[in-house]
Amino acid sequence: MMQSELFFPTFPTSHDDQDMIIDGVFFSPSFASSEDSSMVSSDSFFLDTFPNDLFGHGESLVEISRSDIDDICDWIHSSESSHSEDMTSLSAAFAADVWSPAPSLESSQNAQILPVPEVPLNMPMEDTKLENELRLTHLIKAFGEAMHDGNNGSLAQVIIESINEKSNPQGTSVERVAYNMFESKYDEYLRQESIKNFAAAFNVLYQTLISGRFAHNAVNAAILESIPVDAETLHIVDFDIGEGIQWPALIEALSRCRKPVRLTAIKHEGEDMMSLPSCWEFEETKKLLINHARQFGVELQIEEKSIQDFKDEMKGRKDGGGRDWLVFNCMAALPHMGRRSGVAEFVKAAEELLAKFDGILTVGDGEAGVKLGNQVSFECYYGKLVEHYEALFEALECKLPYLGEGRAAVECLFLAPFMCPFAWFDEWKEKARGLEFECGLEGRRASGESLGEARVMVGERESWYSVRIEGLRENEMVLRWKETVLVRVSTFCSKR
Repeated sequence: MMQSELFFPTFPTSHDDQDMIIDGVFFSPSFASSEDSSMVSSDSFFLDTFPNDLFGHGESLVEISRSDIDDICDWIHSSESSHSEDMTSLSAAFAADVWSPAPSLESSQNAQILPVPEVPLNMPMEDTKLENELRLTHLIKAFGEAMHDGNNGSLAQVIIESINEKSNPQGTSVERVAYNMFESKYDEYLRQESIKNFAAAFNVLYQTLISGRFAHNAVNAAILESIPVDAETLHIVDFDIGEGIQWPALIEALSRCRKPVRLTAIKHEGEDMMSLPSCWEFEETKKLLINHARQFGVELQIEEKSIQDFKDEMKGRKDGGGRDWLVFNCMAALPHMGRRSGVAEFVKAAEELLAKFDGILTVGDGEAGVKLGNQVSFECYYGKLVEHYEALFEALECKLPYLGEGRAAVECLFLAPFMCPFAWFDEWKEKARGLEFECGLEGRRASGESLGEARVMVGERESWYSVRIEGLRENEMVLRWKETVLVRVSTFCSKR
């Protein structure tokens, strides 16, 4: 994707409540706030990101109805060849005939399911689907058991073949999880065509799967609450700035107190073994953020450094940071983020520097329910990962029940790259999970006000989402889908 096409999700900039309807699905982006609150209000905190004219887009997400999602599906019609040639190429790419070449308004429940020979022909369709899901569940579990027992050769391959016969990129959440764990790795057609719509898919993902917005809101709230009145400069050190979508709302909130901001983006050497296709260029992100800050009268300085260079710079300062408020921000394993490694190193650096400088550390863990301890077997570790992704797929389907093709593109681009059971097995063997760390800093208690706002934002009363405050010091805000932990946001403060 060319830089000129770099895309940020856009939101309304007015302070009127607005609702979002995508293909008949109702989204209410607002959440409770108070004018007297130390927290930023809902519409400015989350919905007022970069203005539309900053990107050359004439309409905001809430105004475009389903057209943005349709962009993901349009590639199905965009071939320059004739309709008959399209059908031939699609048939060759999807020999199993599980993909509909035209955008469908039918729900995933009506997606074509491969026949199961053992099921009687007169069995009702719903019973057939349940039977297929049950068998897939057992097969997925059997694969984990085989890998745990060291049978990662012929037995594992036989199980994979059985799974692929029953998986479906537009089926139920279980069928789609199975497909993205195994079959999608070989579906180069789907992947390449989906990449063409990366920006639109990112927009849909960020708006419909609430994990990223929840984490950004919780961290931004903690930052605003923590800044001392006498702090002269807010210095944010960002582990993975990516497209920069976290910071526009915070910049707007800071415009009220007119504090200058310094943002240091950590530069990483090399890429993760499993990574998302990237269209984010640091210089482009920097330009967009600076322009946005200028619109709100905020003095913003942005730089990019390695963690070691930043440590050397800070250790050379003799004034203890003066009146700077230092914020180490680490977001990792959120659905829209590609980087998984390097978290432990970043947290260690934060601990060292916060022993000398005033500030906080915020960590958003997008795989919070999956931990790799010394006593955890691969079968258990694998099971937790499967449960985690099943919850994400189910949550996504609840928001986009009628858009099988668009949903498949989103899942292919942002979830499938991290759903590789063989890579999970290697991680388990090497005990190299980058998200696991022990923080020696003191936990900073999450406020009841931020908890209330988060609960309204995720629609706790109308959905399967729930938000709780946990941790010995009540410094963790946790987002769950039913009983599965999706995100854990933890806040720590310096010991000075």
